[in-house]
Amino acid sequence: MEDAGNATHASPDERVVGPASGARCLHRVAREAGAEAGWWRWAPVDEGVRQRAMAAGDRRAGLRERALRGAGPGVRVVDVVGDRWTDLPGDLPDDDDEQRTLRALDEGATLVWGAALPADPCSGREGMRCTLAAVPGGGYVPALVVNHKVVDPRRGGSSSRALVTRLLDWAPAPDPTLRVRRHPGDLDRLVHAWHLLEAIGHAAARPVGAVLGLGSSRSVVHDLHPVLEAADRTHATRLEVVRGTLPTAPSRIGECRTCPWWEGWQGPRERVPGCRERLELDDDVSLVVGGGQVGPLHAVGIRTVSDLADAGTSRPPDWNGEPFADAVLRARAHRDGEVVVPKVARPTIPRADIEVDVDLESHLDDGAYLWGTLLTLRDGRPLEAEGYRPFATWARLPDADEGRSFAEFWRWLTAIRDRAAGQGRSFRAYCYSRSAENGWMLSTATRFGPEGTRAVVKGVPSVAEVRGFISSPQWVDVHEAVRTQFVSTSGLGLKVVAPVAGFHWRDPEAGGEASIGWYRDAQMSRGREAEAGRGRILIYNEDDVRATRAVRDWISKN
Repeated sequence: MEDAGNATHASPDERVVGPASGARCLHRVAREAGAEAGWWRWAPVDEGVRQRAMAAGDRRAGLRERALRGAGPGVRVVDVVGDRWTDLPGDLPDDDDEQRTLRALDEGATLVWGAALPADPCSGREGMRCTLAAVPGGGYVPALVVNHKVVDPRRGGSSSRALVTRLLDWAPAPDPTLRVRRHPGDLDRLVHAWHLLEAIGHAAARPVGAVLGLGSSRSVVHDLHPVLEAADRTHATRLEVVRGTLPTAPSRIGECRTCPWWEGWQGPRERVPGCRERLELDDDVSLVVGGGQVGPLHAVGIRTVSDLADAGTSRPPDWNGEPFADAVLRARAHRDGEVVVPKVARPTIPRADIEVDVDLESHLDDGAYLWGTLLTLRDGRPLEAEGYRPFATWARLPDADEGRSFAEFWRWLTAIRDRAAGQGRSFRAYCYSRSAENGWMLSTATRFGPEGTRAVVKGVPSVAEVRGFISSPQWVDVHEAVRTQFVSTSGLGLKVVAPVAGFHWRDPEAGGEASIGWYRDAQMSRGREAEAGRGRILIYNEDDVRATRAVRDWISKN
């Protein structure tokens, strides 16, 4: 997480701002800039943000060791940061790191790992960490190590061929097998670092940066020239905010879910109020609509939830996204204290004689380590024992054992389906929001199936087999059934809808983000402690498939 503004020892007109995507909440930027003594840096961090920062730190640590070992004759790698790089709010470069970085650049290092670029007060840019690579012709380019995918396989005549290079030997060349994934946040950080390099006189001749992410062993090179102007405009706006010349106000957006300012917290001397309190006090309409829908509502005088609840059916000009009637229904539910309400007279979902609920657990982008299933025989005829069955690997991912566990899951699932067909019984399998399950089924088949890109594992189906199943009516997305027939004041995730259906998780901390931490802890533990961690994950996964079935039953009875 980057620093939004350094206000502790600076007057408003001296404040500097760090890099961020143009979508970053400006009110958050303003609050962080004005927080006394930077309280927000030590506020509770969202668990998902913390786990991803730790995973990125682990990835950087591994790449750092490779860089240090791979330096050949005439290659000088300077390690500024060691293992102290976490990306969490309290982790800021210090003066010693900046001096070590400047010395390394002056002495012509080949690679400066974890470089600490000093702030540039003239442009209002805060200092930041990145890695710096020397390029032929002189100067340096910034490089980021990230924990997300930066390339995809290139198929057919698709454009955006990736330009890749090794950081220790800067020689960008197109890779015909890969296409680029551009992340606005990555590009904004690279532009920020580029300008800081310019300020200290060590930038290469062209505005270029690199990102080393998942899916490629080499860094992906980005030409920054096309995005410089837009990134500079974003920076100028953020600078106005932190210096107090551009006022802001809270409005609920997707970022609020992980923002420490949303709920507020207890500071050293007083409680820091959250944005949620202000919005609820004002009955702000953003509490029930998406961020892009607030402007069109304001344009027609709808500013509160009550205003929207009393609105007619006329759609405001420039309204986008969901049907306007759904937004009105949500506002009425919020006013009446409801959480999930139907928008059709009789909600339905396809059912079958034999039903299997499926839920997977993955560790970030490393792999899917657990496929949980719940078998239900609705027609009362025997087949095999009903109940929960997990198919798991506890190997440290990535590992070919991921393919083995998926193969066992696939054999069991298709055997149930085939036996049902042989007995003239209907079959359906269900998941809650199929994008994750579909993505990991296809990914696992691609990596470990008959034409595997990693290692062929016996029993893993082909991509075509997986596509055939997930596109069939036997694979049902419960979230889709909920989304098309209900509205909610708190989202339509399983953790929101299942309690309305009467289901409750046994673990009070159950959640996808929490399970990332449990998996990480189980991987680092041994003996009984590891077994306890794995057991906790299995209980959580079992409750997820039981929750999915509870929602299906609730829809059928609604």
